[in-house]
Amino acid sequence: MNKKKLGAEHLKIKNRKLVFECIFNNPGISRPQIADLTKLSTATVCRIADELVELGVAGEYDSDEGNVGRRPALLHVCGENVPALAVELDRNRQICAVVDLTGKVHYRTERDFNVLDFSPEEICDIVLEMCNEAMTQPSMEGKHFIGLGIAMPGLVDIKSNTVILSAQFGWNNVPLGEFLEKAFPEMIIVLENDMNARALAESLFGGLRNEQNAVVLGIGSGVGAGIIIDGRVYRGSSSMAGEVGHIPMGGAGSGTMCECGSYGCLQTFLADRAILDDARRFKPDADIDTILEAANSNEQWATSIIDRFVLSATNAVSYVSSLLNPGAIVLTGSLLEDYPILRERLLKNRTLHSNGNLGASFRLLMSNLSRNCAVLGVGIHLYHKVYEEYI
Repeated sequence: MNKKKLGAEHLKIKNRKLVFECIFNNPGISRPQIADLTKLSTATVCRIADELVELGVAGEYDSDEGNVGRRPALLHVCGENVPALAVELDRNRQICAVVDLTGKVHYRTERDFNVLDFSPEEICDIVLEMCNEAMTQPSMEGKHFIGLGIAMPGLVDIKSNTVILSAQFGWNNVPLGEFLEKAFPEMIIVLENDMNARALAESLFGGLRNEQNAVVLGIGSGVGAGIIIDGRVYRGSSSMAGEVGHIPMGGAGSGTMCECGSYGCLQTFLADRAILDDARRFKPDADIDTILEAANSNEQWATSIIDRFVLSATNAVSYVSSLLNPGAIVLTGSLLEDYPILRERLLKNRTLHSNGNLGASFRLLMSNLSRNCAVLGVGIHLYHKVYEEYI
């Protein structure tokens, strides 16, 4: 294909994306209004809009306005007829959901088990079971599923669908996409880092919709960040951007060994496992609730653990804000979502708001997408791959 044809094709794709974005941001918009906003010809807009409707990612309905002549058809992004299967794999919690382009969750199921007890192939069997359960729901009858997206912690090669390294899972160079393709031979499969998925979801449906430069900081079974720069997820040169949980906190060889094999990583102070390891020196069978109850009774060992958690989380926020100067930082992750006292202690920590100009340059807020954040994000990531010429 010569340069002229390549240029023309690139322009067509650019126009398609422009029209889709216009409909996404302005639900209930007419074709002439899209032409006015985009400066594209009415014929071009009508052609692209018709394509989006035919694909099933956009719908239209008649306007109630006007009493004379034909009422204009109004467009909106839908996608409920072409839903996506989305799965979040965490170390201790697995979620399977059916989502669409608008951020709506049509079905959701959750299981709790430790992935360390299963091989990657066995995890794929469990994913297949959860997805079959979702697809056979009465409300899903007649739906065409566009594919399956998997969000999980670790370094993920999104081109080859390979898990390069997941310290939390103990996986190295696992061809998870290949295993899933055998389980789902007729499905398009995508893998995504869980924090990148959360960042994408927050930028479209959550607290980052008006932010061009922002960070999603997750604190749970591990610690990680999803970074938005100029409105897009930033991955880095080798997809390692956002691995803040592995920032060393002490000198060489100091601290506790991390699951990655290094000593003194941030998540050895901050993740749920670090908190429980400390607590079980005092209470062998302690869980997070045990710690919180003891802290509420002013038991010194428990208050010290929570104080260190707040300090370490504050340090993580400070590192991110100082390095990237984001407009906003969204907090997420199981420790903050499931235990309000930890969330409240962190948000009320004055240190976060007393760093002079650095501290005043960003908004700090909790995610309002809760446990659906990662599945929404990887679902949209899947839509981007399937309809890459349109969205």
